[in-house]
Amino acid sequence: MSYNIRPSLFAVLALTWIVTATRANRAQSQSPAKSAASPAQSDAEAELSRVIASILSDTSSHMRMGPTRTATAADSARAATVVAAARAALGQYVDVKVAERDGYFRNMPWLEEQPIYHYNSVQNSDAAKRGEFDPSKPVSLLYKKNDRGQLTLVGAMYGTSPSAAPDSLDVVLPISMAHWHQHVNLCYPGPTASRHWSGKVDAGFVFFMKLLLSITSAAECEAAGGRFVASDAGWMAHVYMFAGSNDPKAIWDADDVGSSMGTQMTHPPANLP
Repeated sequence: MSYNIRPSLFAVLALTWIVTATRANRAQSQSPAKSAASPAQSDAEAELSRVIASILSDTSSHMRMGPTRTATAADSARAATVVAAARAALGQYVDVKVAERDGYFRNMPWLEEQPIYHYNSVQNSDAAKRGEFDPSKPVSLLYKKNDRGQLTLVGAMYGTSPSAAPDSLDVVLPISMAHWHQHVNLCYPGPTASRHWSGKVDAGFVFFMKLLLSITSAAECEAAGGRFVASDAGWMAHVYMFAGSNDPKAIWDADDVGSSMGTQMTHPPANLP
């Protein structure tokens, strides 16, 4: 099965069409820097951020959780090795400007408030598409805002094929440790809606997105004039090696918004550097 792990598809949610439209709009009009958002637009963006967070829950109808098993000592040791290698290679990206210099770019740059900011790499995505894995080359770097509004590096996202079997996932990252998941049952806007989107996040846009995200079947999506996508990109897993803890539960056993799930890690963890 062919698949495409492009950064726009490894989005926080199924908004590839928005990213594409935004880039096209920017290319067509070399407009000056974005002016301050109005209160209404700020409220709309905050509401959209809440919508994003809600659909990223592992109980969401748009989330398929990967297989799990009880961790072994070998799993724990291998996971610790991955974390150590990633910390050594990716620590330079504490400064997001260094990440941008090295080709990582922010997903959904038009949405100021996000639960997790993904900085994606085309080169690393292509390597993941080929089945390659290197802890120093994640598909995405993950940032959160601190209480001063500054982006803080908290982790990295790794990925592989949407058709990967449990054993294949386990080869990349131990399924007993990694929180593997896919974004599924998505209804993209049809071509007409995409062409007429203004590029602004307002109350009408948020209402439209809520409507689309309530759809979970191909029949409903077709009736709404949308395009149904059974699985958006491939399997993915977030690893929070920079979140300030050596506890494997805090590093591995977390959902997309960084909340500990507490469902795995039954084996005593290996020591981390």
